[in-house]
Amino acid sequence: MYRKWLIYILLIVPVAPKAFPQEVVTGLLHNHQLSNKADKIALKSAKGADTLLLPFSDDFSGGDFIPSSLLWEDSYVFVNNTYSTSQVSQGVATFDCLDENGELYESAAAGVFAADTLTSKPINLLFQPADSIILSFLYEAGGIADLPERDDSLTLSFWAPDEERWYSVWNAKGEATGGFRHVMIPVEETRYLQKGFRFMFIGHASLSGIVSDPSRSGNADQWNIDHVMLGRGRSVNDTVIHDVAITDPLRSLVKEYYAMPWRHFRQSFLSMMSPTVAINYRNNDTIVRNVTRQVSIKDLSTNVVVREFFAGATNVTPLSDISYDAPLLYTFNSAAADTALFLVTVSLITDDFDPKGNDTISFTQRFTDYFALDDGTAEAGYGVNGQGSRSAMVALKYRSYISDSVTAIRICFNDAYDNANRRAFDIMVWADDNGKPGVLLGRTDGPVASPADAVNGFLTYPFDKPVSVNGIFWIGWKQYSETFLNAGLDMNTLNTGKHYFFLSGNWEQSQAPGTVMMRPVMKGAGTTTSSDDNPLANNMFMIYPNPTDGPATLIASDDAPDDFIIEVISSTGKRVMSMPRNDHPDFSSLAGGTYLLIIKDIKGKPLSLLRLIKVN
Repeated sequence: MYRKWLIYILLIVPVAPKAFPQEVVTGLLHNHQLSNKADKIALKSAKGADTLLLPFSDDFSGGDFIPSSLLWEDSYVFVNNTYSTSQVSQGVATFDCLDENGELYESAAAGVFAADTLTSKPINLLFQPADSIILSFLYEAGGIADLPERDDSLTLSFWAPDEERWYSVWNAKGEATGGFRHVMIPVEETRYLQKGFRFMFIGHASLSGIVSDPSRSGNADQWNIDHVMLGRGRSVNDTVIHDVAITDPLRSLVKEYYAMPWRHFRQSFLSMMSPTVAINYRNNDTIVRNVTRQVSIKDLSTNVVVREFFAGATNVTPLSDISYDAPLLYTFNSAAADTALFLVTVSLITDDFDPKGNDTISFTQRFTDYFALDDGTAEAGYGVNGQGSRSAMVALKYRSYISDSVTAIRICFNDAYDNANRRAFDIMVWADDNGKPGVLLGRTDGPVASPADAVNGFLTYPFDKPVSVNGIFWIGWKQYSETFLNAGLDMNTLNTGKHYFFLSGNWEQSQAPGTVMMRPVMKGAGTTTSSDDNPLANNMFMIYPNPTDGPATLIASDDAPDDFIIEVISSTGKRVMSMPRNDHPDFSSLAGGTYLLIIKDIKGKPLSLLRLIKVN
């Protein structure tokens, strides 16, 4: 039970009781993508037929967070494309401890309880046993999330219409499945071969840590199912899925970021634009299949397709996964001044007999007012807690491609049992110091960790004053207590070297298996702060490259005087270098770190302040 809640315990000390300070990754207590119910209520109101006819088939590739109301009676499971890394086609149905609203079940307890269910609509099974009716499906324990314990289970029951009774016909205990397993179950008994037959999956789960550490108590015991098929004239050996399908979700076409401000991208597009589109698909058939790949990019501000091309055709060997990088001879371009949105769509063109529902997938590339390293979906929770973590800090690395300011930080905080993680913390911005957070550039205290109701669950925490940045900077929080704050963790996106945490007087690289969901909101317009905020933060001077290993170029604007003095101040406040006007200063003698350049006129009046990062 203890292992289940602490999916990963990322210790910075030898194995010890949990009172020691530590990084922790745990399950979610809230699914923000199920929070907004208006659209799902509309979907649920679209009723299907009273009794379905065979064949019944669902591969959960419809793109909605809930199962199709045309096939299923309930909406408790979470349909997604992120909780498994071994799906045979896009879309799986995930069973967990969260209800249809994305909240922890009221019945959740340390003991085993019935959690998510998935119940088919009534089906007409007025057939004979000789008609060979078989229900098949794929299932996986855990996936990318939490592996159920031995006492947990996934069960399947059949409804006998005349008896008005459910019969349990199959179950799987909590243990590693090594990916998806195929199950074939004949429907032979006459009690089921009636009009009004139904079948129902139930995920049984259990919680721990509610009493000992409620702030870490969250979702657990995930099961994934896929390719549910009920048909006539089948064989128990009929396990082949005659389908070529896209598997993994599309990723960002911008290097490093899922989203970034449009002005920053326009400044850095030569280095930031991905040269390829990653297309991942699988031939689930036992014969060679021919596949043609197609890519389309639409500017959503004009609703015009700005780039469309075929990415080649190929013969795909049986039962094989393909990862293809399609050359992308395109750079995002739009007349928009502040915000640009592009819809990227990848399609497979396959044989006429091939199912088409899972052959197309899309991704919205966003250029707004923030940077994002995460993909927007949390599979777990992250934080630092334990004795000694009262002043712990967590930081995430970003880069500003123009002089700008951070006005706020958006953070996805998860719910915790009994709101135990709703504690105050500081938001902070640091300069970079040789790949770690360095000089503190700005902070604002007092916000309280709280989950949002909107899709993706981000809340915006503003700074009292915008914080000037240029080049590499770090954002994060400093906590006031030893309570686990439980921020969202995107476990499908790794950003090694960009996530650090501070304990016992040292910054340490995080070992969390993903990206903490924390985003800087930028002021924009290529400015720093206003002159009222900081009269020295102006555009009178600019220095590049920055960071630099020594040689640099200082550019003075027309407003700058002909003569001036450059003073270099270390992070401790000590003046380490001074020189008269020099358009090509050399900082090779400085140790690696972050410095302030104060530029003064010949009378000693400060004119401008620049931040310099020296690398070894």
